[in-house]
Amino acid sequence: MKKMVLETLELKDFRNYEAEEAVFHEKINILTGRNAQGKTNLIEAINLLALGKSFRTRREQELVRFGAAEACVKGAFKKTDRPHTAEVRLPAAASGKKAYSVNGLETGTVSALLGGVYTIVFSPEDLRIVKGDPETRRRFLDRGLILQKPLYYHRLKRFRQTLKNRNALLKGENPPLDLLGVYDEQLAEAAAAVMSDRAAWLAALSLAAAEAGARITDGAEGLEVEYRPNLPSADGVYTKEAVLEAISRGRERDIFSRSTETGPHRDDFSVFASGLDLRLYGSQGQQRTAALSLRLAERELIKSETGEDAILLLDDVMSELDADRQERLLASFGENQIFITAAGPFQEEALKLRASKTMRIEAGRIL
Repeated sequence: MKKMVLETLELKDFRNYEAEEAVFHEKINILTGRNAQGKTNLIEAINLLALGKSFRTRREQELVRFGAAEACVKGAFKKTDRPHTAEVRLPAAASGKKAYSVNGLETGTVSALLGGVYTIVFSPEDLRIVKGDPETRRRFLDRGLILQKPLYYHRLKRFRQTLKNRNALLKGENPPLDLLGVYDEQLAEAAAAVMSDRAAWLAALSLAAAEAGARITDGAEGLEVEYRPNLPSADGVYTKEAVLEAISRGRERDIFSRSTETGPHRDDFSVFASGLDLRLYGSQGQQRTAALSLRLAERELIKSETGEDAILLLDDVMSELDADRQERLLASFGENQIFITAAGPFQEEALKLRASKTMRIEAGRIL
């Protein structure tokens, strides 16, 4: 198994960091400090180098320190077979363009970044994956697939652009049926590819999540993930022809509503424990365990798909677990490099006993 380690991180005008550099340990790195000092910002910066986007906000101007022209995040990684560097530059102006560099080569597209670094973020917000709205679950699904299969990014991008074009046509008066037919064909092809990828990934995720849930709860709880597609399939296979037929059946409704009602943008999935839908019937503890299990399952899929051990970013989740579950969770991480934010003096002292390196974050300084 290939091991991936973040060795150094440079931050320039990112969030509340003016200019900071840090060197990390290849095992457990504990980030301590009072609230609102920048612990989560550092976790966010590391994850930015994997996906090119924030897991906290869609308004990327928020990532640039007030008064600065741009933010820059740069990481130097060690892989088993070679070194790797990644850099993301974010403009303060909404009209500006992000820039990416991979191993010193600059590119204007995020696709060059994908597949170079693998990170998984565990946060209290993960509860929303289990009990939140379908959009939250689709975002989890898409980000997981993009991280593991960069080709999915291009398929999803193509689907979204085609959907945007079709919806724009539908918003006009008396949309021309011949042009609508062209968009129907394009949308069906893109949608079939996206949904086939989602079905396969969620099936694998379900198996891995069941194993992860059993480990965290010491065998007391297993999980099942069930894809709830917006379109029917034949044994999990989505063809262009079947999707096109469904889109065609809904054409009059789409013209009336002036939007596309059929397709993967309406997909969802459910998480079950002992046959119960946890979104509807799960306790807070069950939902939290399920969310952790989904993240652990994502880690396992990355390992099986890419051969890489992902970097694990735990943002204020250990305090939600009792001591036994903390131990089982940490034991399940194996050789992965881990970053953990500690909230409060009691947790700081408990985690320091497990730490390979401890850093204090204070007002945007790494001490």
